[in-house]
Amino acid sequence: MFHNSTQKQHWLFSSPDELEQVRTATNRTYCEKHARAASENRLQLLLPAEERLLCQYYMKKLLEFCNLFQPPAPRSALATAAGYLKRFYLNTSVMEHHPRDIFLCCAYLAFKVDEYNVSVDQFVHVLAPQLRTSVADFVLSHELLLLKKLKFHLTVHSPFRPLEGFIIDLKTRSPGVPNPDQFRKAADSFLVRSLSSDVGLLYPPSQVALAALRYSSKQTKIEVDGYILSVLLRSEMPESAQKVMDCLRRIEEVVLATSLPDGAKVSPIEKKLIPILELSPKNSRKRKSEESAGDSAEKKSKVSEDQLISESPVPGISRLPESVP
Repeated sequence: MFHNSTQKQHWLFSSPDELEQVRTATNRTYCEKHARAASENRLQLLLPAEERLLCQYYMKKLLEFCNLFQPPAPRSALATAAGYLKRFYLNTSVMEHHPRDIFLCCAYLAFKVDEYNVSVDQFVHVLAPQLRTSVADFVLSHELLLLKKLKFHLTVHSPFRPLEGFIIDLKTRSPGVPNPDQFRKAADSFLVRSLSSDVGLLYPPSQVALAALRYSSKQTKIEVDGYILSVLLRSEMPESAQKVMDCLRRIEEVVLATSLPDGAKVSPIEKKLIPILELSPKNSRKRKSEESAGDSAEKKSKVSEDQLISESPVPGISRLPESVP
C-alpha cells in the first residue's frame, strides 16, 4: 500500500520549494567538491537549472525508448523507469553520471522489477548494432550503482492503476456519467505527460490519477466534480474536500506547464558537460584506459552513441507529442 511505502516515506516531498532545495544542494555539493579542479581546467560547472533541463530531455528520451519494444512496455514499467531516473538525480549530479547512460539503466531495471520480461540482448537489440555490446556492458556493470542510489527502494506506485479504479468506480457508483471509458484516452495521455513533471514527487498517485480523470472530463465536456465531491469525498469536511480539489487543480497546472526541451536547447549544456565528466576520477580512469588500449572501434562506437542517443532520436523511435491533446 502506498501509505506504508518507501515512496511516501522517502521520495514524497512537501512542496516544490523543498524539492528545489534538494536539487540545489546536490549541485552545490558537487560544485564545492570540484571547484578547484574546474578552475584549473577552466571549466564552467553546470547550474541547477541546466541540470534540470538535461534531466527533462533524457526523461523524454526514456519514454521514447520504452515505446520501441513489441509489445510496448506497459505503463507501469514506464512509470517505474521514470521514477528511478528522477530519484537517481535528486542526490546525484548529472556532472557525475551522464543521464544519456543512466536512463538506459533505469529502463532495464524497471523492466525487471515490473516483470516485463526482456533479456539484456533483447533490450539492446532496439539500438543500432554498433551500440549493443557497449550499452549491454554498461547497463549490467552499473546496475549495483543504480540500486545504491535508489537506496534499494524499487517499488514505484504509479497513477495508472488508480485511474482504472476510478473509471470502474464511476461505472458502479455514478450511473449518471455516460460511458466513463471515454475518459481513458485523454487521461492516459495526461499521465504519460505527468511522468516528465515533478507531480510524482509531490502528490500521491491517487491524486495524480484523479487530476487526470478531471482533466479528461473537461476535454469531453462531461463534468465529474460532482462525483468527486459527492461520492469520493462525501465523508470529508468541506475544508478538507476543498483542499483536495485545490490539489487537483495544482497538479493539472504543473503537468500542463511542463515543457519538453528539444535537442537544440540542451546541446550547449551537453557541450559543457562532456569535459566536466572528466573531473570524476572513475570517468577519468575509464577514458585513459580506453585511450591506452587504442581500441579505435570502441571509440567509433562511443561517438556513434553520442550522436544517436544524445543529439537525435534512436533510429526507428516514435516521438511523444510535445503537448497534451
